[in-house]
Amino acid sequence: MPESALDELYSRLKVREAALDRLLHCFNDLSNPVRTFHEFLDIATEAIPCGAASLMLVTKEDGTMTFVAATGPVADKVRGIKLPPGIGMPGIVARDRRPLAVSDVTKEASYSRERHKIAGYETTSLLAVPVLYKGDLTGVIELLNRKGSSEWARHEVELLERIARAAGIFINLIGERR
Repeated sequence: MPESALDELYSRLKVREAALDRLLHCFNDLSNPVRTFHEFLDIATEAIPCGAASLMLVTKEDGTMTFVAATGPVADKVRGIKLPPGIGMPGIVARDRRPLAVSDVTKEASYSRERHKIAGYETTSLLAVPVLYKGDLTGVIELLNRKGSSEWARHEVELLERIARAAGIFINLIGERR
């Protein structure tokens, strides 16, 4: 294996190890869920360079998704917005319970231009993964506008899935605590 490939692999492993280590610390304090939700997004955006990120929680009763945490230039506008079930790419991720990596959102039929107009943020690429706990959907994490390239790498999708699994466990823990 060429030295440059080894260097890249080593770099990816360091990023993943740092992210997974930080995830463990998210469980030290269950008293401030919003802060912890933002920590999950910070971990994701530091490991996977992107312009914005959000965490939506899904209401069990009707499947509505509510933005509970967001980063990026319009984070304050997005928090609290509710999406009906099945709207946009996060709706597809929630329905199918599978990740969705899109390098050019304008080529996707499910792209909800209206949703992004409301927030005032131009989305070019998107990576969204379901937040699951024991098979039950609790939310969706999405990263927008990958930096450096619009292509999402497989290892980035896998890392975001791990972060989402941790978020699912956390959501279950705080639900049991209330």
